[in-house]
Amino acid sequence: MSLGIFFLILSFALTAWVIDGRSLQAIFVSHALSQTTLEDYAQQRGDMTDKSTVEIPDDVNFPREMRQYRVGGMQVFHMEPQDDSKPVVLYIHGGAYYHNYSSRHWAAMAEWAAMTGCGIVTPNYPLLYRFTARGAHPLMMQLYQQLIKKYPARRLIIMGDSAGGGFTLALAQEMRGDSIEPPSRLVLISPWVDVLGGDDALQQHDTFLNAEVLRKVGADWAGEMDPRDPMISPLYGDMEGLPPTDLFTGTWEIFYTDIVKTYHKMETASVDVRLHEAEKMGHVYPLWPCPEGKKARQEIAEIILQ
Repeated sequence: MSLGIFFLILSFALTAWVIDGRSLQAIFVSHALSQTTLEDYAQQRGDMTDKSTVEIPDDVNFPREMRQYRVGGMQVFHMEPQDDSKPVVLYIHGGAYYHNYSSRHWAAMAEWAAMTGCGIVTPNYPLLYRFTARGAHPLMMQLYQQLIKKYPARRLIIMGDSAGGGFTLALAQEMRGDSIEPPSRLVLISPWVDVLGGDDALQQHDTFLNAEVLRKVGADWAGEMDPRDPMISPLYGDMEGLPPTDLFTGTWEIFYTDIVKTYHKMETASVDVRLHEAEKMGHVYPLWPCPEGKKARQEIAEIILQ
């Protein structure tokens, strides 16, 4: 047997193995993730590196041309939909408001574009430590207003993960307050909805997020604003009148409790909201390279085409 065939068989075997309710691949991914410690963050804090320009990884292939332009200095990547019947996804990446895109962000966007024919618009929005929420939000609103001039709002979906999920919800609340036509749907993947929140009781299970560090990052993102301002922590905002929303969360991430609170608050406000829970899965699991992540990405593809 050749070495290549051996590893192919091993890969299929690992996919099939399930331990304690999770695939072996998911367990490997969760243990490969590393937390930022308070010491790490102390060293990173104040980093004024220019993060305004990024490149798509060479090994990620989008099905159509991805062009670039700038909105108020903010780098934007834009791929047209397959045809005029397909939706356009405005994707806001996570990274605790101070990291640029990860390779998994690009891979997931390319996968959804290929599976659904949707368009993709994704902004490299201003990040810490050169910027705070006060500088980033106006540019994102400017981008959205440009998009609704080009596409009917009924064809737009805003999707975000982690910090990008919180940003997505905050923008939707701002749109309603400013009487701007909202998108057709929100898709929030492990959204960070309270920058001072996080459930310490779940920290023992979360191999990725460090609640103490994130509360410090959240305060930095707020800058001179109140960290509980809905622009920063949309859990405290008004949910009434928001678009239909899908919330994805793992039950072993420290954001789980805040995400469930968001779900119930939306329900109370009569928002058409669905909660997608994955038992014993961690933060942003739909982006993970494992069967559980693949299943969630397929569900999201189906949501995009609704």
